[in-house]
Amino acid sequence: MLRDHHPTKTKLIDTTTALLKTFSREEISSEIILKESGISKGSMYHHFEDLDHLIEHAMLRRYSDWVDSSIVGIAQVLTTGNSAEDIYEAAVQMTTRTQDPAMKTERMYRAEILGMASHSPRFAKQLSNEQQRLTDSLTDLVREVQERGFFNKEQDPRAIAVFIQAYTLGKVVDDFSDNPVNPESWNLLVNTTIKRVFSSLK
Repeated sequence: MLRDHHPTKTKLIDTTTALLKTFSREEISSEIILKESGISKGSMYHHFEDLDHLIEHAMLRRYSDWVDSSIVGIAQVLTTGNSAEDIYEAAVQMTTRTQDPAMKTERMYRAEILGMASHSPRFAKQLSNEQQRLTDSLTDLVREVQERGFFNKEQDPRAIAVFIQAYTLGKVVDDFSDNPVNPESWNLLVNTTIKRVFSSLK
């Protein structure tokens, strides 16, 4: 979990994170952040190189929170079942939840975060640490399920971990289509892939 311990720095990040729920990053100025936080300009630039640096920290905080919740959610799916059938049914529920059209905004946010990293080496390095934490955690969970005989052991656990992340984000390519794919058809495709490729179900 990404957290800062200096109270002034934390307050600035918390304030900016809250503002990002209402405004785009282009609409947020240092003046707005200072007014909302009650912190001086000098203190802000003591902790951050510039406004973009602060916004990057806030966006990374939100991404970190998403990573934490994803690890918890997927851990529940992969570790609570007592059979391959249980694991598969839980995965079906995860598909329904993550691919819901109502999750479009969250998918877009993740895509924006990844896009930012391609333009900012400073941000890319920080994001890389969080992304690696997520992939490593999911890989360990998948490996455990394989050892219990509920996932196909012929598949690389890290590849499965990356697939899980990719398919939950992948729907973003269709979120703004004039003729989007039928949600039930999409979910069926994902679930069939999980069952036939990853699951030990025959």
